[in-house]
Amino acid sequence: MASIFIECKPEIRKAEDKNQTENKVSEFKIPNNVDDNFNVFLSYFSKDSIFQVSRVNFPLKVIEIDENNMMETIERTVEKEEYTKLDFEYPKDALTREFDRYTQKIKAKGNNVTIEIRGVDNGIYTDVYFEKVNGKWFLKSWKDTSN
Repeated sequence: MASIFIECKPEIRKAEDKNQTENKVSEFKIPNNVDDNFNVFLSYFSKDSIFQVSRVNFPLKVIEIDENNMMETIERTVEKEEYTKLDFEYPKDALTREFDRYTQKIKAKGNNVTIEIRGVDNGIYTDVYFEKVNGKWFLKSWKDTSN
C-alpha cells in the first residue's frame, strides 16, 4: 500500500531490506549529544537509515487519506519491515522547483516537535510528530492529508 506522503515528497527513499538494516553498522558517527538539539538530531535522522530506524516507535500509527474515499482519513499501522526512510534535509530548490514545491517548518513545544510540510499549489499537507522520551528523540507518528 503506497502512501500519498511518499508519492509527493521525492526526497523519501526506501530503507534497506530488514536483514541488511539489522546487520549494517551506521554510516555516520552519531555524537553522544545528538539529542541535545533537535536540528542536530534531525540531520543525523535524515542521513543515516540505521540510526533512523532505531529512533522510530514501532509499530508506527499514522493517519492518511483513505485511497477508497479521498474525503476521509484512516489510521494505519506501519511495521518496521514496511517502513520507508524519511529525509528532512530541506533542499535549496524546494520553493523554486517546477514540481512538488513545498515549505517545511519545525514547531517545538516542550518534548514534542512537529514538522509541518506544506505544498505550494500542489496539495502536499503533512505533519510529522517527534517526541523526546528518556532524553532521546523518536518519530512518533505522522498525519498525511495530501491530495
